[in-house]
Amino acid sequence: MNEQNSQKIVNIKNKNIFNNIFNRIGAVREIIIFGLAIALFIIFFFTTKGIMFSPEALRIIFVAVSELGLVAIGITMLIISGEFDLSVGSISAMGALLAAKLYQLGLNPFLALVIALIVGIVFGGFNGFITVKFNVPSFIVTLATMIGYRGLIYVITEGVPIGFRVVDTHPAFHKFIAGELGVIPVPLIWLVIATIILMLILNFRRFGNHVYAVGGNQETARAMGINTDKTKIICFMALGMLSALVGVMRVTRVRSFHSLQGEGIALMAIAAAVIGGTLLKGGVGTVLGAVLGTLVIVLLEYGLIMSGVGAYMYNLVLGAVIIVVVILNNVIEQRRK
Repeated sequence: MNEQNSQKIVNIKNKNIFNNIFNRIGAVREIIIFGLAIALFIIFFFTTKGIMFSPEALRIIFVAVSELGLVAIGITMLIISGEFDLSVGSISAMGALLAAKLYQLGLNPFLALVIALIVGIVFGGFNGFITVKFNVPSFIVTLATMIGYRGLIYVITEGVPIGFRVVDTHPAFHKFIAGELGVIPVPLIWLVIATIILMLILNFRRFGNHVYAVGGNQETARAMGINTDKTKIICFMALGMLSALVGVMRVTRVRSFHSLQGEGIALMAIAAAVIGGTLLKGGVGTVLGAVLGTLVIVLLEYGLIMSGVGAYMYNLVLGAVIIVVVILNNVIEQRRK
């Protein structure tokens, strides 16, 4: 009898250890989304008759994943902390506008990039400051700044496109921010670097523990001595910087700026985070999951278009995928508890 009880205790301990490991790294959610991405690869390989996997098509797909993914990993960290940011598209466009305008004035594009990133940090920090210091829901704050920042862009440009043919005068900058390294798109390299950095911060640094603690239970985190306001503002600032970086990437790639650049990217980034397993209530999520969620979204979009289904069907399918994934996330979360 004692031997049986001892075996039961060992089994329970082993099960608890296994569950703790899975809960810590979010493996269950990520495995599900990775499986979904693989399934989409296989499905669209046949429906597009291999066209989707030509070198040119893959390059386009990975550039799209990179640009959306950089915003998605930033917004994932912010959602984990318990906040939202709807203004990332406007911040991204502002970064692109600044880079293009400063380049027109004769400034070196590398310096223009630095200034654009700083402005992205400032705009993101402003969102965070208003949110935490005046206790206004971030949804409302960033809805207002999304409109305001975009309005400022319209005032500056008057709706007139701005050329940014930096590839002709500064090819090194073009290659640095939006070119290719062999067959690998440089934006994909930036995404990998940013993902690794945020993974290390969220999983192995004290600040990462603070982000999860603040999103999980802000009052408890504050009672533990965590500066919750500072933690959230830093997350807003990091997202602002990544958004501005994506804006400069895009304007460098397409070689011109227009006032509508970046519209819709906020909702797509939030969708990528949710599909990747991030819970909107905060405290749960991973940047790797956000990258996988981004891959699913981009595969759906380009796969359906190249399959001849049509672009309009994409929104319908994506909406269905989001609902199914949210239900799965809720089931996993309930079982974890």
